[in-house]
Amino acid sequence: MTHIDHARYAAEVKKKTTAQLRYTIADATQAIEAMPNGHKAGYYADEINYCASELHRRNQTTQRKQR
Repeated sequence: MTHIDHARYAAEVKKKTTAQLRYTIADATQAIEAMPNGHKAGYYADEINYCASELHRRNQTTQRKQR
């Protein structure tokens, strides 16, 4: 099983562009769909979660600035 360094990964996603985050989500989703019980499925799920959370955070920040 592959493990993710949660603190490092959370910091890294903040540096990615929106396009990179969306690509990572799409790529990890395809990987899970291809091998849902694979030894990296949990890692890919974590990647999706961190990238989606970062996109959500950015969206919330943008909405607050527009008020």
